[in-house]
Amino acid sequence: MQNKKFFWFFIFSGIVVFVLLFLINKYSVVLSLFIYLLILVAFYFYYSYKINSLVFYKNVYSVISQLVHYTEVNTLFNFIAQSISALLNAERSSIFLVNKESNILWTIVAEELEIKEIVLPIGKGIAGYVAKTGEIVRINDDVYKDERFSPIIDQKTGFRTKTVLSVPVVDKSKNIIGVIEVLNKKNKTGFSKRDEEVLELFCSEVANIINNAQLYGQVQLLLESLLKSFAAAVDARDPATKGHSLRVMRYAVNIAKEMKLNSVQIKVLEYAAILHDVGKIGIPDSILLKQGKFTPEEYEVMKTHAVITKDILSKISFPPEYKDVPNIASLHHEFMDGSGYPYGLKGEQIPLLARILCVADIYDALISYDRPYKPPYSQQDAIKILYEMVQQGKLDKNIIDIFVTKRLFSIEQRKLVRVNKEVSFAYRKLTAEDLKSLFPVLAKTRNISAKGLQFVSNEEFPSGTFIEVELYLPNFTIETIAKVVYSTKIEGN
Repeated sequence: MQNKKFFWFFIFSGIVVFVLLFLINKYSVVLSLFIYLLILVAFYFYYSYKINSLVFYKNVYSVISQLVHYTEVNTLFNFIAQSISALLNAERSSIFLVNKESNILWTIVAEELEIKEIVLPIGKGIAGYVAKTGEIVRINDDVYKDERFSPIIDQKTGFRTKTVLSVPVVDKSKNIIGVIEVLNKKNKTGFSKRDEEVLELFCSEVANIINNAQLYGQVQLLLESLLKSFAAAVDARDPATKGHSLRVMRYAVNIAKEMKLNSVQIKVLEYAAILHDVGKIGIPDSILLKQGKFTPEEYEVMKTHAVITKDILSKISFPPEYKDVPNIASLHHEFMDGSGYPYGLKGEQIPLLARILCVADIYDALISYDRPYKPPYSQQDAIKILYEMVQQGKLDKNIIDIFVTKRLFSIEQRKLVRVNKEVSFAYRKLTAEDLKSLFPVLAKTRNISAKGLQFVSNEEFPSGTFIEVELYLPNFTIETIAKVVYSTKIEGN
């Protein structure tokens, strides 16, 4: 439509100009026609430039308006890099971030890069120079002739840099926090002043994104720290399950990544896994810490922890994208055949994330050494039980297949070795209420194997006593909660 309007305006204005010129130069039609054609050509190029500029900037602002639709930072930066290359008609674009502590630049996005990441000292190469000085660098001649250019990346990738436009990313406090670099303009004229202005516009947007991402990251880090502390407090209430929540989280997240779930789904699952047992805070100690199997009545009380989990987590103001955390966390005991709890959901009624969480929770419970109601199962036996539950219609076969074939159960390798030497370690005697003595007592081991740690002590430890152990190995220390399963008095002591 714009082109049609421009065409008729062009013809009409041309006729008017020609008539005026003819009247002024009525004895020279040829001269009038020549002047008319010159003016016509000038008008054509002027308005063509204006229209092209309008179309170009319309495309620029169209790209910028799309930035708000991206919630994942890495995806957003990839979109920006690709858009810059397309708008500026260049071969590649890279977005560098500044790490002031290490005095380096590193690429959060390096379009079509054959190596995973570029790391440059600030001051090295064109991008490093821009990060150091804050100057805009535009090179349309052979960049290899510029003393600021470093060919190291070209040598690593096989790419040949010819022309460069590099602009600093500056935050509101005038700090240089990154660099956007565009390589190899595809036309022969090289990068223009307009290209420079457009790249500055994108740098301003990237600065806002980085600042918002850093602020969001700090808030998210605080949230994760609080959630992990919350889960650790719940785990500590029942020493037999210490570390269970974090192990379940690792299993579940690994499954989700293998299933190619998006970053928001993975984060929801991570939080739900960390917090899936917080409802146990509402279970009486007489049941939660009971040695041996529950009575039917006690089991019914224990099952309420899933609903309590949802009630507690629903009171936390999660970000909107993580609003499903309370529901997913509360459904980790639901089975595909409807025999689970708390709601007896069936099949697709159970969200995928809850089905993943259920598998992770069951597997960790099966292999755990510290459950009072059962012995630990080997990996092979635990996997066998998972497949038996698939055959019974309780677990999602696709999830189990991924978990087993990709060996996602190997987040921690418990090597079955025996240490036939004395190793120093410390322990604290714990009561059922998890009260600890003030100072650890040093002792010596007799041997360590898959069956446990055997040691000699001057104190008596009745079977079932929980103790906190620190094991001092040559290069590292192991801290854990242990339960005494066997105790005997040595003659003469």
